[in-house]
Parts: sequence; structure tokens; C-alpha cells
Amino acid sequence: MSIFKNKKLITIVKYFVPLIILIIIFFEARNFFTHFNWSLLDHYLDRLSLFNILFIILLGLIALVPMFFYDVILTRLLNIKISTKKLIGYSLSANAYSNLIGFGGVAGATLRTIYYRPYIKDSTPYIKIIAKLSLFYLCGLSILSWFVLFTSNGLFSELRLAHIAAWGIALYAPILLIVFFFKRKLWDLSNVKRDFITELMMISVFEWLFVVICIWGIVNIMGFTISLIAVFPIVILGACAGIVSMLPGGIGSFDLVILLGFEAQGIPGELGLLVLMFYRACYYIIPALLGTPFALNALWGKLKPDRFI
Repeated sequence: MSIFKNKKLITIVKYFVPLIILIIIFFEARNFFTHFNWSLLDHYLDRLSLFNILFIILLGLIALVPMFFYDVILTRLLNIKISTKKLIGYSLSANAYSNLIGFGGVAGATLRTIYYRPYIKDSTPYIKIIAKLSLFYLCGLSILSWFVLFTSNGLFSELRLAHIAAWGIALYAPILLIVFFFKRKLWDLSNVKRDFITELMMISVFEWLFVVICIWGIVNIMGFTISLIAVFPIVILGACAGIVSMLPGGIGSFDLVILLGFEAQGIPGELGLLVLMFYRACYYIIPALLGTPFALNALWGKLKPDRFI
């Protein structure tokens, strides 16, 4: 009975928290867009050349590079022999859909189980390994959050809710590591060496640093000069808010925090919105489109035998 109540409580929280956050975002966004000049969007767009747009797309794809090494580690851990070309395709689609859909990386973990199952020749519990190791993908953001919390106090007056979210994310890595090292039986991952965990955490740090660089690059391409140090805390706080909101891709919460943070740095709201539009396109949508053929091919290969029995 208690298990049923706990599941019911988790379900309520899962839907209630995003709903409350959406309501807060609605009222905050309404205040932000009150003095918004939509005609300025055309002005900023006209300043972009085709080369600028292509370079922005390239930035988004480069930002995904660190995530490729998640799959490199998984193939080593699962003792899988696979061509680099195929691994790049699998990694691109798994990470792109994981970013786009969110939900704790469920989409990415699901695709990886489909991709790597044909290569597993023994009784290796690959699904359990993929699912549990994916928990470490957030550690990089957790580590970077500590730097923001102790070095960027000036932003917190503008982004109070994001400050709270950052504390929640900052505590994630320490708690996860405590559970991992002192409750190894609970994890049942005795075959996973600590070196793999360290590597996963380092990859995660670079993953989020590349996101910061991507957004910083887009801002500068759009014609507004700003330092990487100024963009760093804004993006990290936005990412924390997006994760805590539990909304797909952190949509809404991430964007609002970025816009408010940009405004605090003197970046016009219209330019900030355009930066976010390009970021969403180059980091989420275009990689997902490029990765779709790999996902469809793998799904077709999985379903095809059943269709002709």
C-alpha cells in the first residue's frame, strides 16, 4: 500500500511541479515581453549572412562532440566492437533526442539499448548499465554550478528562482557520488571501475562548457560583443532551471533565465530571443533531424523480423 502511495505522490509531483513552473514562466515572460520591439528581430536577421548562419549550425554540431565520448566509454565498458562511423551516427541520434525530449535522458538511453543490443554476445546487463551510468551525465552541470554559486552573486538578484535551482543541481553530484561509493551493492555495478565514473564526469563538464561556448559564439556572431566569462553563469543558471523544471529541453524556464540574464548584461531582449532561436535550431532540431535516419534504420531493423513471421 505504501508503495502505491509513493508512486502516486511521485506522479503528482511529476505533473504538478512543471505546471507551477509554467505558470511562473507565463507571468514572468508577460512582464518581460511588455516592451518588446518585434520589428527589431528583422533588423538583427538582416545583419546575418549565409556564412554566419552556417557557422552557427556548425557551432551547434561541435557542441555535441563531448557527448560522443559517452558512447565511446559505453562501448569499452560493454566490450563492443563497432566502426567509428556507425558509432558517430548512433551517438548523434541518441544525444540529439536525449537533448530534445529530455525526461532525464530516457530517449537517449532507450535508443542506446536498441543500438547496442545486437553487439552484446553474453549475459552482460547492458540495459541496467546504460540506465545507471546515464545518471552521471548531469554531474558536469552540478560541478560547474558550484563555481557559479560562489562567483556570480550579482546575478542572483535578477534570477532568484534560478539560484535555488542551481543549489539543487549543485548538490546532485556529491549525493550521487556518496550513494555510488558507499552503496555499491544497491547499484550492482561491481564491474564498473571508478576510472569510468571519473571519465563520465569529465565528459559531462566539457559537454556543458561546449554549450556555454556555443551560446557565447552565437551572441558574438549576432553582433553583440560579450565575454565568455559573462555568458558562463547565465547559461549554467539557465540550464539548472531547465533541468529542475522537468520540461522537455528545459523549454521556457531555460529561455526565460537566459533572456533575463542577457538583459542584465545589456543585451537587448530582441537579440536574446533570436540567439535562443538559433541555439534551439542548431543544438536541438538540426542534430535531431540528422540523427533521425540512424534511429529509423535501427528501429526498422528491430521491427522488420516481426513483420514477416
